[in-house]
Amino acid sequence: MAEPNIEGNGGGATPARGEPNHIRRAIILWVVLSIIGIVLVIVTTPVVLPPSASGLGNADNFTMAMLTVLSVPVALFVFVFLGYSVFAFKTNGRPTEDAVPDKPRPGLQIGFMGVTSALCLFLVIWGLFAFYQETSASSPRPVVIHATAQQWMWTFSYDNGATSTGAQVIELPVNQPVVFEVTSKDVLHGFAIRALGIRVDANPGEVTTTPQVTPTQTGTYLVQCVELCGLLHSYMWEAVKVVSPQEFNTWVISQGGHP
Repeated sequence: MAEPNIEGNGGGATPARGEPNHIRRAIILWVVLSIIGIVLVIVTTPVVLPPSASGLGNADNFTMAMLTVLSVPVALFVFVFLGYSVFAFKTNGRPTEDAVPDKPRPGLQIGFMGVTSALCLFLVIWGLFAFYQETSASSPRPVVIHATAQQWMWTFSYDNGATSTGAQVIELPVNQPVVFEVTSKDVLHGFAIRALGIRVDANPGEVTTTPQVTPTQTGTYLVQCVELCGLLHSYMWEAVKVVSPQEFNTWVISQGGHP
């Protein structure tokens, strides 16, 4: 009885008669699972991602969903071919001879390099475009808010004189641009309002200015510390309330500021 052509299983040559085409099987399995995975990502993304209250937040959510969709076939390519190889070519006991070495396949090597290079180039272009959108937006009079971090609370002061310190709701006007100037009194903290698409480090002795963002949806959201800063790090959050301009002016007056 003739020995099966083992080289045809993974080396790309034609399989021997009666030997299944393993590459074709693995590719079909990869395509099917990729389609299922992409559909699941599209369906579950609106549920998993937090709500957005600004154009920048919408862009963050869309970027997260897009990169997850792209990662599904890339990750499954590795897992499917690895798992298929483990089950399709397993042997009982220790092998008694060396496997047949694969022949060089320049086409596969060039194709792999081309696909991975294209993906990397796409990510660079996507990131540069998103950065341009964040930094090119401008407004003559944004609401400027100074955010100061310390273990384990936030202090906010507005250019209009209003202040908010620890466990209080801070308010933002809807449809008006805002800018945060962030710093820290002690250790490194992270300033993030996920619904607005804002996330910067709060560095001791330095002021970091966030991109200008315009809240577009009224509601209550969260500002959180997203850098491990000590024992009570998980308690370092406050409510952010996006309200109408009239409500915002009333709140500013109640906090000692002026409209």
